[in-house]
Amino acid sequence: MYLKQCEVESRVEFFKCDIQETLKAHKTIKKWAYILHDKDDTAPHYHIYLNFGTSGVDTKQVAEWFGLQESQVNKVRGRSTDMLLYLTHGNDSQKNKYQYPTSEVVANFDFETEIENAKVLGDFQNYSYAQQLEYVNSLPISEKTTAFTKLEKLWRLHCQWLTLTTDRKMDVMFICGKGGCGKTYYAKKLLTSMGYDFCISSSSNDPFQDYLGQKAIILDDLRDKSFEFEDLLKILDNNTTSSVKSRFANKVFNGQMIVITTTVPLNYWYSSYKTNSNDTLSQLYRRIGCYVMITEDEITVYEEIGNDGRPKGKGKFYKNELVKKAREENKKTNFTSFFDKICEESEVKLNEVSNQMEMVLPF
Repeated sequence: MYLKQCEVESRVEFFKCDIQETLKAHKTIKKWAYILHDKDDTAPHYHIYLNFGTSGVDTKQVAEWFGLQESQVNKVRGRSTDMLLYLTHGNDSQKNKYQYPTSEVVANFDFETEIENAKVLGDFQNYSYAQQLEYVNSLPISEKTTAFTKLEKLWRLHCQWLTLTTDRKMDVMFICGKGGCGKTYYAKKLLTSMGYDFCISSSSNDPFQDYLGQKAIILDDLRDKSFEFEDLLKILDNNTTSSVKSRFANKVFNGQMIVITTTVPLNYWYSSYKTNSNDTLSQLYRRIGCYVMITEDEITVYEEIGNDGRPKGKGKFYKNELVKKAREENKKTNFTSFFDKICEESEVKLNEVSNQMEMVLPF
């Protein structure tokens, strides 16, 4: 039987060779790792993982390398990382067995790093769905489909569990300023400095379309009409985790921070509610923990919002160096130089070109 990866398992006394020297001697073995299990309830035995890359090797030949029977060479079940976890009894089904330290594993690759990566799948406490997708995409092609199916099921289960959560801790920041002043730039820079992975809303009519479980989301250039007022209150509520309407499937936001960027000041949002007798808008203002106003020259950060939806207090001021920097770095591509290479320059006069434009343009 030809396999691209396999496991060799046998008692110590049955090996007729030096294991490490044998592994190094065969160039067809691209990755290998092995460990001696001498603290189990059975006789001391070796577990050896072999990966041959894109080529298949006959199990009979593998057995001959170690002086064993072909029956002692087995196909790897599941992911290769499951087999690697098995070496130290690191799989969930082996928690009742002796846990071997990773230092006892001998390998020709970074075994500890690969094991840590293997623990990513399903760990939504430390890794977002997006980060786990990146891990699945890094797996060998033969393992991607199975791992992706498993991840999708775990993600759906996790989202359903989140809806049962009655409490969460989340920060909300409101950033206001004219277009081009750096609202999105500073939002991304802030979240990166906080160690959050994040996504940026795709469009105003479906802001959560591209959300994949990241720790933060930037609702970029958001308008008050993007959400019904009651839905926005639920999204920003720290007391309840609720699903968010999305075009293809409702999403559950389980992140730790939402950043809203907009050109419209907060006190102008949902202005129709100001005529209501109850204090409806104050519910929105209470949910926002930080109000940031950005101009071309300055960034002002307020940590309080008044009952009128305006920032409260003196705030703290910072220099906005983005606009000046952008102007200095704004070097336009000289497209005429490219046309000089592909076209012959015309002798048409400028006024004739203007007349042609007037005939073509409808205004």
